[in-house]
Amino acid sequence: MRPIRFSPICLAALFLAGAFPAAAQLSQSQTDPLARIREAAKTNVEACSVTGESLCEQVAPKIIQNAMGESPLAENLRRLTDEISGRVSGTPAAARAVAWGVAAFRDAGIDAHTEHFASPDGSSPDQDNVIAEIRGREKPEEWVLVGAHLDSLANGPRAVNSHCGAAMVVEVARDIFRTGIHPRRSIRFVLFTGSEEGMSGSWAYVRSHRAEMDLARASIILGPGCSHIAGYNLGGRHDIASGVREAMKPVESLGTVNFLFDAGLGTDNFDFLLEGIPALTTVQVTNSDISNSSLNANAPEKIDIADLKKNTAIAAVTAFGIAERAKPLGPRQSRAEIETILKSTSLGEQMRIAGLWPLWESGQRGRLP
Repeated sequence: MRPIRFSPICLAALFLAGAFPAAAQLSQSQTDPLARIREAAKTNVEACSVTGESLCEQVAPKIIQNAMGESPLAENLRRLTDEISGRVSGTPAAARAVAWGVAAFRDAGIDAHTEHFASPDGSSPDQDNVIAEIRGREKPEEWVLVGAHLDSLANGPRAVNSHCGAAMVVEVARDIFRTGIHPRRSIRFVLFTGSEEGMSGSWAYVRSHRAEMDLARASIILGPGCSHIAGYNLGGRHDIASGVREAMKPVESLGTVNFLFDAGLGTDNFDFLLEGIPALTTVQVTNSDISNSSLNANAPEKIDIADLKKNTAIAAVTAFGIAERAKPLGPRQSRAEIETILKSTSLGEQMRIAGLWPLWESGQRGRLP
């Protein structure tokens, strides 16, 4: 493996000693302060090992500091709820939400663009997904995706829950970008539209990027909800649990230890799972004060922003850790392996009830036969 090269920005980020806990600081007495990281790279130490040698362990404290510090997270959540609520496909509010997404990523320092798509089944108007990317330093053609839905049918308090994911995706991108260090692989950030119409945005995304699916290493979907991230649902993939746990080591103290292995409809991880990509969705503790609130658009004031910042730290460290791994998190599953997941979880039955099974059987949705 060729040695890791760091830009001056990277070096500056690594030497912000005050930003790191003592256990993660580079020794001031070292002749070559990067020696430990270089040696770790040579021996393929995994992303967040307990050795204290990995790049992930050096960067994670800075990501957490960025997440917990001053940020536009609360203001972005307020704007999505107060100014652009009820973003049904094809409406002016939906167009404003897309424009907000592009501007928010750019304000975070990352260029963004839109990808126009027609609903694969013709059930909704043409729409746009919002895409941003941090390029990988060694394997930029391989990628990890972090996404959430941007559209919403709800207004008022219900809308707050649906908006937190989109605001957090932008913040995750910002927190990683501000470290000045690029992970081994690229990280793509996607705000999907059409999620309220059969998840047409994520379906269109995997269809238009099918030629790249062999290079997709994971999708991490931040589900709707503002409450605490307690772990991830791994979509029936027991084989990736140890790798995800390893990537999450720097945020274990935040209470992220729970894994589920079910799979279901309703979130944008669905089409990535059907493509055989390791598909993670957040497991969040229900916040009854928000979900049952009768408050109007002032509900964002009731959100625990400090806890929402912890959520962004958890998601950002997870994404960086998976993208930084020496080895991929897990293989892309074959069609037969995917069908085993569909049968061993409730997802296959849900697809039959929803009328989606014929799309899987014909290859219109999911990995091609």
